[in-house]
Amino acid sequence: MDDLFDVDKPAHAMARTRLSTDLIAWLVTTTAEGRPHPAPVWFFWHDGVLTILSEPDTLKVKHLQRGSQAVVHLDSGGAFGDDIVVLQGDVRLEPNGAETWLEQFREPYEAKYHRAIAAYGMPLEQFGRTFSTRIVFTPTRLVAWGG
Repeated sequence: MDDLFDVDKPAHAMARTRLSTDLIAWLVTTTAEGRPHPAPVWFFWHDGVLTILSEPDTLKVKHLQRGSQAVVHLDSGGAFGDDIVVLQGDVRLEPNGAETWLEQFREPYEAKYHRAIAAYGMPLEQFGRTFSTRIVFTPTRLVAWGG
């Protein structure tokens, strides 16, 4: 995974930072007809893997179950469309995988999303039961510019 990032490129350093700090990413899947389906998601970056927790009956999960490929991108970091991060990669679904994952990553996940969790009004334990499907996205290609 570390070979995905070129340490000599400022845009790659920016991408690594934003993967750890940004709150929202866009997960793009495709419908059965081939139309793109973007969905804003909370995500957690750890050891070269993005974890996205989802309700099991969402369109994004259904698309991925069907074999849709996926792309993840972050919003542009600046007013002029700079600081771009786009990831292509492999996806694995873990039905009912959220609660076990949250047991291991509760503290850093809560630290990242504490304000969003409070605004959502759902305790993290309930969140893990409701958003029970763990989407595991392993990037294989990075496109980044800016920084």
